[in-house]
Amino acid sequence: MTIIAGLTHAGARPGENEDSIGWDEASSLALVADGLGGHANGQVASALVKDIVLKLAGTLDLRAAVLRAHAAVIEAARQSEQFRDMASTIVAVQIVRRVAQIVWAGDSRAYLWRAGRINRLTRDDSIVEELRTSAGLTEEQVRSHSQRSVVTNALGAGDSAPNSSDVPLRRGDWILLCSDGLSGELQDEEIGRTLARAASPGEAASALIAAALDHGGHDNVSAVLVKYDGASKRNFALSLSEGAIAALAVLGGVVLALIVGALLFWMRAKS
Repeated sequence: MTIIAGLTHAGARPGENEDSIGWDEASSLALVADGLGGHANGQVASALVKDIVLKLAGTLDLRAAVLRAHAAVIEAARQSEQFRDMASTIVAVQIVRRVAQIVWAGDSRAYLWRAGRINRLTRDDSIVEELRTSAGLTEEQVRSHSQRSVVTNALGAGDSAPNSSDVPLRRGDWILLCSDGLSGELQDEEIGRTLARAASPGEAASALIAAALDHGGHDNVSAVLVKYDGASKRNFALSLSEGAIAALAVLGGVVLALIVGALLFWMRAKS
């Protein structure tokens, strides 16, 4: 039902890659986690988030699994002073009965690629995203803002409240999950143009990483693509042909007429 592929790259910044990616095709689940709190701590946090969510795939609702990962990061930080300030963003998807459940915290994003068009499915938990709404910042102002990397919601940080959204799917849809190392280098339209040239999720992931690096690769960059090949989510009435709908309408009229006739016959017999 799903084909999943992804890549992660440390980019041009020094230190280890703090991003972690993972997926389980059997559970139609994929994720990207971007660690915070310094190179070593960030890597530990994102890897822990990845491991917990994948371990719980198929046994818990996705949002519940993400909350378990949040608790695990807090507990690991509590047990070791070395990991005190670590945290991680996450964006994850799980497809169940033709619906994609998207769960996220932080500024890692999910996009829907459908019929040649790209749509963002998540809203960043960040200071600049709040300013975009409250102060009307332009995309250029958001990208150049001094606090563009400051997130307001992350796993392991305070009382994290992961966001959740359900997206009905159509056959052939792609879901893109990415860290801000991709969305920070490429605008949505550039991401869409790159996806339009890709023949498979694996090819798309490679092309997106290459494009982000070509734009400077100032941060760790990750991309995971989920291609949905199952049936479309649609209402029963929409799945019927016009002829079938007309036939059902006629049949319903006949049944109603029979019921009314029987009722009139019974009333006359009683009188």
